[in-house]
Amino acid sequence: MNFNMTKPCRNCPFLTTTLPYISTARAEEITEGVMNDITFTCHKTLDKPDREHEHCAGAMIFLEKQNNPNQMMRISQRFGDYDPTCLDMESKVYDSPEAMVRAVGIWNGDIDE
Repeated sequence: MNFNMTKPCRNCPFLTTTLPYISTARAEEITEGVMNDITFTCHKTLDKPDREHEHCAGAMIFLEKQNNPNQMMRISQRFGDYDPTCLDMESKVYDSPEAMVRAVGIWNGDIDE
């Protein structure tokens, strides 16, 4: 996995400006996974060979906002393959797992405003 992306793509599920296209359950699964050291591949690189997969920039920003980079981010930083200072921290990424799940849930009608 590579850590070269610095800003989320236009339809990144971690962006507050993206209309949710995932289920509330999937939002819970994603946020729980990334908060517990699971890497999250950018959907735009999934069809490439494994060695060309990129870690989702939205997920990296999401984790860095919480001072909780996943294990692969920390290891890659030690090897010089990841530099968190290059991330576009001004991107409109959710501030917390609860905020993301709530927004997706409201959009899907699973959670009342």
